[in-house]
Amino acid sequence: MSKGPRVLYVDYSLGFGGAVKSLALTLRELPAVEKFILTSQDPEIVETWFPHLRVSSFRRFINYRTAGLVEARIHQSSLRFAALKIIATADAVVTARNFVRLVWFLRRHRIDIVHLNNGFLPPEVLIAARIAAVPCVVHLRDFQKDARSLTSASAREAAWIITVSDAVAASLEDTPVARLPITTIHDPVDLDEIQFAARSKDRIRKECGLTDDDIAVGIFGRVIPWKGQLEFVRAIVLAMELDSRIRGVIVGNESDGDPGYFRQVRAKIEKSNFPERFILAGYRKNVEEYYSAMDIVVHASITPEPFGMVVPEAMAAGCAVIASDAGGPREVIEQGIDGVLVPPGEIDALSSAILRVASDKSLRLRMAAAGKLQARTRFGIATSAAKISEIYAAILSQPRQ
Repeated sequence: MSKGPRVLYVDYSLGFGGAVKSLALTLRELPAVEKFILTSQDPEIVETWFPHLRVSSFRRFINYRTAGLVEARIHQSSLRFAALKIIATADAVVTARNFVRLVWFLRRHRIDIVHLNNGFLPPEVLIAARIAAVPCVVHLRDFQKDARSLTSASAREAAWIITVSDAVAASLEDTPVARLPITTIHDPVDLDEIQFAARSKDRIRKECGLTDDDIAVGIFGRVIPWKGQLEFVRAIVLAMELDSRIRGVIVGNESDGDPGYFRQVRAKIEKSNFPERFILAGYRKNVEEYYSAMDIVVHASITPEPFGMVVPEAMAAGCAVIASDAGGPREVIEQGIDGVLVPPGEIDALSSAILRVASDKSLRLRMAAAGKLQARTRFGIATSAAKISEIYAAILSQPRQ
């Protein structure tokens, strides 16, 4: 007997990040849903984050990075044009194949709802769902900078839009999809896992070579240009000149980004006066344990972050948080109460904030306590899952078109 609505979740991301993590966490709290997953993730990620679920591969030879790589690496215009034409032709073939497969899948498994985890991608899923008369939930995790990409067809093929922040919802204004139901649901935080990880604080600090007197200032996430690791290094070096206790910790790797940027970050550290004060932890499955070992967590994105899961995760772990004053973090942090907001990309402002929070223990502890309470109140997994369940129920209560 069916447990509830049969939902197909389509994850089209290539590198591990907040989209995969938030989906996996939410699925834990949707027991009444029969879950089917199509994903482009590697088997290791699938095994870690979607155990015991029905998962099918949706990998493609052509993906959303291919054209960008061609344009970056082929400089001769005629060769680049030819390569892009070949890509476009191959993409059309792959899209047609996937479309047929998807229509079959939706009908074979009697899917009630399709939940796109990465916005309006890939397009063949929207078309297949329309042909099969299955309503689509579109989970928008980024700003819609180009309104032209959201056509009336996009609005026709979606039943509901979930945005990860009010800032993302605002980017939909004056687009055809603005007339659809739009609900903001912040990405959830695994509060239990973070609380459990707190007992590892001393062990992780010891592994990192941190003493009780050191002030550990960490930055977490994919090492890619817009995440601001280079700006973090420049700012913290300035702070280190005035406070010898400060240590910089970078947790993450380049994931699906260009490894050249990480090389720039390493070079900047090596050329500084304090290379021995940095810890490059790389990608860590036990990232919650690393949060517990930090005194301060910095979110340094130089462009507005759609949400920034690092911010509520660090707050839940009891860290003082300094974040870029734009996008999602602005909705999470109350300035001076449970964190500090600084203008994106401003090195001096970020350095001053690090120095001020590091030098004032009472301020650091007060913000950490307020942030922990805020995170536990607003960002639990059950809260997010309950809102999504309400959306499913609202969609299924309507007659199919």
